[in-house]
Amino acid sequence: MFKGLHARLTLIFILAASSILIIAGLIIMYEVHYHFTMFQKDVPEFQSIEPLTHHFEKALLSSVLWTSIGAILLVGIISYFVAKNLSRPMVEMRKAAEKMAKGELQVRVKVLGNHELNDLGTSLNQLAAKLQLQETSRKNMTSDIAHELRTPLATIKSHLEAFEDGVFEPTTARIQSLKTEIEQLISLVQDLEYLTAMESPEFSLNKKSEQLNDIIIKSIDAFSGAFVQKDITLRKELDKDVVLNLDAKRITQVFMNLFSNALRYTPRGGEVLVNTYVDDESVIISIRDTGIGISEEEIKQVFERFYRGEKSRNREHGGSGIGLTIVKRIVEAHEGQIWVNGEYKQGTEMSIKFFR
Repeated sequence: MFKGLHARLTLIFILAASSILIIAGLIIMYEVHYHFTMFQKDVPEFQSIEPLTHHFEKALLSSVLWTSIGAILLVGIISYFVAKNLSRPMVEMRKAAEKMAKGELQVRVKVLGNHELNDLGTSLNQLAAKLQLQETSRKNMTSDIAHELRTPLATIKSHLEAFEDGVFEPTTARIQSLKTEIEQLISLVQDLEYLTAMESPEFSLNKKSEQLNDIIIKSIDAFSGAFVQKDITLRKELDKDVVLNLDAKRITQVFMNLFSNALRYTPRGGEVLVNTYVDDESVIISIRDTGIGISEEEIKQVFERFYRGEKSRNREHGGSGIGLTIVKRIVEAHEGQIWVNGEYKQGTEMSIKFFR
């Protein structure tokens, strides 16, 4: 039994080939009969051999007829198997697409050779892989968000219940603690909004020609008071100024986030150095601190969503865990690069490279 695409392809092949064979057979039969008729008129002695020529004509016509019928049958058999081979990968791809639509994103189709159908199968497999990766990322992000929200909400709830039951007095310190938890939630929601906006297909940058050093200096000035309060020296060693095509608001957000991390993880009395290096093709911005550093294992994960290292990089002292993810998205949206050079217990250096 065969149906669907296989049946339609078989029928198309049979009809096409049979039509050609029938037309060719009719032409041959007409030509044979025509030439025998002409032979009868042109040869005076035809009457003596008429039975022989008539029998020979019938034999030729019969041979053409049966050969055509046999050819049509052979065409039908060949068409069946050719259609089967052509339709199989398309049917498999259709079934795979239906499974993908139902959420079975691990499905893949077999790809053999390098013709157009196999190219289509390869594209379908790549689509399935990307959808599976996005689905995994979505589930991980949902789980991470739930985890990040659970702790502060549980803390707020327990404090409020303690106030309600008279276990705790609503002192200024305890109210301030609740306020801190709420501020962390607000910060997390804002960061999620930023990240969602940047991962949206509608996200775009408002690029203009900007003086890079001006952006860096304004960002340093905005943070200088916080560094003074913590007794941390913030120095800058800037190379010659360059004009780059940047979204100043987003790049300022990058520097503010990096300065915030340097301030958070650098102990009192430490130092943060900002310098730039300019050559003919690119400009590199480096932010080096004398803080706790990042281990080699952490470097591989530091730009992942909700990542925070252990000990000092925890919820109490750390941020939302997606600040560096946002930074990386912004830099890459500018076709730049960002990486971290870290020596554990010897400080951290964040480097950004923009191409001129």
